[in-house]
Formats: sequence, C-alpha cells, structure tokens
Amino acid sequence: MASSDITVEILKDIRDEIRGINTRLDGTNTRLDGVTERLDGVTERLDGVTERLDLVETTLLDLASQHGFLVRYTRTIAERESRLEPRVNALEGRVEKLESK
Repeated sequence: MASSDITVEILKDIRDEIRGINTRLDGTNTRLDGVTERLDGVTERLDGVTERLDLVETTLLDLASQHGFLVRYTRTIAERESRLEPRVNALEGRVEKLESK
C-alpha cells in the first residue's frame, strides 16, 4: 500500500505541475497576443511611412527632372549670348563708324 500511496502522490504532483505549466502557457499566449497586436500597429505605421517615402521619391524625381531642364535652358541661353556678343560688338562698331561720318 505504501508504494501505491507514493505513486498517487507523485501523480498528483505531476498533475499540479502540468496545471501550473498550462497556466504559465496561457499567460504567455496572452502576452504573445499583445505583441501580435503591437506588431500589427507597427506594420500599419510602416505602410504609412512607405507611402510617404514613395511620395518623397516621386517628388525628388520630378524635381531632378525640372532641375535638368533648367540646367539645359541656362546652358542654351549662355551659349546663345556668347555667340551673339561678337556680332553685337561688330554691329556697334559699324554704327559708331556710321555716326562719326
């Protein structure tokens, strides 16, 4: 009988330990659910950040395109002026000669 009592006590202890483990697992699962909710919130915020970064990227690409246009336009104007300047100087010289006559 004594060994039977010891077996029953051991089995009761095992049962109690399993119940304790189940309780701790339930608590862990509850905490994991909270972590999952927080991660979902972080994911939503990251989606918003991604959208804003896409908008910034598009804006910067548009700005770069406009900047390239402005550089080409400025270069064209500068080149045109450099070609016109000798011609204008020559015309001014001719007008001065005509006026001095």
